[in-house]
Amino acid sequence: MSRSPSPVPSAATMAVAQEAAQARRTMVHRLEEQEVLSDPLLREALLSVRREVLLPRAYVRRDAGYPEPVVRQLLDGAHPDDRQEWLELIHSGVSVLAQRDGEALEGQVRGRVEGGRITSAASVVSMTVQMLHDLELRRGLSYLELGAGPGYSAAVAAHVLGAGRVTAVERDVNMAAAAAHRLAELGLEVEVVAGDGLDGHRERAPYERIGFAFSVPYLPQRAVEQLAEGGLLLAHLTADSPSWPGLITVRKHGGRLEATVRGSRLGHVPVHGYEWVSLHRHKRRIGAEPGRHRARSVLPPPDAARGFWLALAHCVPGLVRDFSAERLTLVAPREDSWAVVGSDGDVEEAGSRPVWDEVCEVYAHWERAGRPEQYRLELAADGRQYVTAGAGAGGLAWELPAPAGLVDESEGGTR
Repeated sequence: MSRSPSPVPSAATMAVAQEAAQARRTMVHRLEEQEVLSDPLLREALLSVRREVLLPRAYVRRDAGYPEPVVRQLLDGAHPDDRQEWLELIHSGVSVLAQRDGEALEGQVRGRVEGGRITSAASVVSMTVQMLHDLELRRGLSYLELGAGPGYSAAVAAHVLGAGRVTAVERDVNMAAAAAHRLAELGLEVEVVAGDGLDGHRERAPYERIGFAFSVPYLPQRAVEQLAEGGLLLAHLTADSPSWPGLITVRKHGGRLEATVRGSRLGHVPVHGYEWVSLHRHKRRIGAEPGRHRARSVLPPPDAARGFWLALAHCVPGLVRDFSAERLTLVAPREDSWAVVGSDGDVEEAGSRPVWDEVCEVYAHWERAGRPEQYRLELAADGRQYVTAGAGAGGLAWELPAPAGLVDESEGGTR
């Protein structure tokens, strides 16, 4: 039986492919200039994986601030009027908004929409590359990715590890179906599973590498149990603020787990159902409303002191930073309070919560503990989890929220 000839690509299709290839080269060059990318295997994968196939459409904001409802436009890469903006967007390195309200990906219609909630996105590329680099990938290892989204990180990992070595779990069935189809279109053999990432995927366990593509408030035990001997697990740790994420690193040796946490510049969005505090309703008020002035306070800690900011996120909950402000601006949205700190230590405060006093208290404690940049993550026999540094009176420690299902015997129920 004779085979039908493969369709000949149109001139327009070939032009888009060439433009996309050039956009990938530009993206990779930018990552190298930022000193994010140095691994030659990852570099080859980033140049090879066609983002335009995994992200054929993307949402962009079209409003002038934070109105209600939010206005977005769905760009369709197949439409001539959208093509250039879409191509630049998906290779710009920013997070790419891929799904709204859990919609079916093949049923998306280009154009403007109001309201709704973004339910899936491709992560910031530099963060994806850093995570894959830190996972120490090499050909032949088995890898479990939790929270696969559109599948870009899984695609890059599959290019490095080889056929059949990557398992990707995605809770949204529509996104999982689209990712599976598009990964197959790229010729990558990735097992895509629709399910809860917190559960991992026991059917193909154990895994030599496990990576979370969403942040977690504690280390999910069911996924950790699927880590192979000698394996490595990475996950971003979150508090109720998006401002100061951490990076959990878990290694398994001799059946024992060694877990640490350190501050991270970027972090993934939180696990489904976990809400961050938001400063959006306060942005326009700060500076426009009178506050209380305090002269010559403690100088603000540098951004590079990530060990401090990580501790602040967990020891003083409910704070969020406005990184777009010229001066250090910390907001406690629930208490309608904030503090704005100048480089000379002058402070403007508003509201009932003593935000800057709380910050200074944690900073003093962090200094007594030896200014730690890395913390131990201790997993107690009763399932509770503690982040610690130092010892005795000078030690710094906090407890993470109780993992789901942990029974609190003193209360007679589930925490």
